[in-house]
Amino acid sequence: MPTVLCRLPNHVGDCCMCLPALRLLQASGYEPALVGKRWAEDLMAGMGWRFDPIEGHVSEDLSRIRYLVTNTGATRSLLFPNSFGSALLFKIGRVPTTGLATDGRSLLLRHAIPEPGPMHEVERFFYLTQEAIKAWGGVPAWDKPPSSLGLKLLKRHEAAARNIILGHGIPEKFAVLAPIARGLHKGQNKHWAHFNELCAPLREMGVAPIVFPSIREEADARKACRDALIMPPTTLGNFAAMCKRAQLVIANDSGVSHVAASVGARQITLIGVTSTERTGPWNPEATVLGKDGAWPTLDEVLASIRSLLAQQSS
Repeated sequence: MPTVLCRLPNHVGDCCMCLPALRLLQASGYEPALVGKRWAEDLMAGMGWRFDPIEGHVSEDLSRIRYLVTNTGATRSLLFPNSFGSALLFKIGRVPTTGLATDGRSLLLRHAIPEPGPMHEVERFFYLTQEAIKAWGGVPAWDKPPSSLGLKLLKRHEAAARNIILGHGIPEKFAVLAPIARGLHKGQNKHWAHFNELCAPLREMGVAPIVFPSIREEADARKACRDALIMPPTTLGNFAAMCKRAQLVIANDSGVSHVAASVGARQITLIGVTSTERTGPWNPEATVLGKDGAWPTLDEVLASIRSLLAQQSS
């Protein structure tokens, strides 16, 4: 099975959304060897693919790519990021590269795939991989992405989730809240403003609200959701296992929403400044509330929570 060096996207949500494309690659007779930010290693560990980190230091990253070409036998690579820099790194690393013809980088690519029309990011990554396989003389095993992202977890992730629940006295029924969405989208905040107001009603429904902030988000999480149980930061694989066990995951349109989708969690994603047509959760168990330009009201979110919890108990 030929090895393909696959440069992962730089953001958690995008890494999750490229899972169907990576699964297509494997199903079509190619072995993915992942290259990406160090945090992605734990998230992807259960998939069974080789992972090597890049750190953002040009000389070290170039040495890593050349080492991988020599030691994996890879004769081709696939770029999920759209950047000029990612194409330049692999070009100098002497590995023929396939990617979308974005950011003026076509001359750096062995196979420059034309950009598709508007579509969901899952479909975009999948389209890129289909066209790459055809360019390499192969036949794509699937004609469309599966309905779920299909992240696999390791037993240690599942064990860590059990230990977190026992160690912190988390009740059997809990909801993971993700009140933080860093950065701005078109100059607007990407987070819903009423997460803390969900805590008391959730407890009245017999569901404990918990928050897993990243290291950089702890202070912001306590400010945004002070009445929830704020947990110590954990790895992405452990967090995914907690999402899988939760009665609900309630998140902004952020990386957390896509991690929840990757394990098929029952989730509510709240939007107000983004479009689900491109970045909505790829999950048949997802409920999306709000729309671009209009956040959902607190009453709308509480009604959805009650409905989803009632379905689980019936």
